[in-house]
Formats: sequence, C-alpha cells, structure tokens
Amino acid sequence: MMHENSVSTVKATAAINILAGIWLFLSPWVYQAYSAPNAWNSWIVGALIVLFGAIRVSSPMSARGASIANLLLGIWTFASPWIYGYTNYTGRFVNSLCVGVIVFVLGTVSSSMGRTMTSPPPVRP
Repeated sequence: MMHENSVSTVKATAAINILAGIWLFLSPWVYQAYSAPNAWNSWIVGALIVLFGAIRVSSPMSARGASIANLLLGIWTFASPWIYGYTNYTGRFVNSLCVGVIVFVLGTVSSSMGRTMTSPPPVRP
C-alpha cells in the first residue's frame, strides 16, 4: 500500500501533467500555428496527457500505467519539433522541449512511486 505522502505526490505530479497537457493543447493558438498541418499533434498529445493525468489522479494507487504513458508522451513531445520540422519556429520549438521535459520528469517520478513506495505485508509471528 502506498504511503499517504506518496499518494499526495502522485496526485500532485499528475495534476501538473494535466496543466501541461492543457497548455500543449492550447499552444497552437498561442503560437499562431493552429492552421499548420502539424498542429493536430499538439491537440492529440495534449488531450492524451490530460486524460492519463486524470486517470492517475483518480486512481493514484493502481493506475501506474497512466504515468508510464505520460512519460512516453513527454519523450514524443520533446522529439516532435524534429519529427514535424518546426525547429525554426522558436516559440513552438522551445515550448515542445519544455513541455516534453516536464511531462517526462513528472511521469518518471509518478511511475516510480508505485514501485518504490509500496510496503510489504506485515510479518506475523
């Protein structure tokens, strides 16, 4: 069973990932890239980050896979400027790098909580 502090940490990291996902979803409009052919990537990946973050918030003790999914989405977000060729657009480029790192790090922390913060059952004599 996870410790109370661990549950709080998992919920906090998932909540920040939700905010990062919302930001990623909105970013094509912020950077005036909503008509770019690759804007769909931010919309889909941002929505998935929000979805997996919400799953993790609602089930912090059993939905570790949602954190692993966000960890992978963080890697994808970081790599997206090269995959879709928008490294010359500084705002979008830096945004993808920052959001990718944030989602990756928080997904890593959250996914490791289930593994490292579980206690074995008590030993009875």
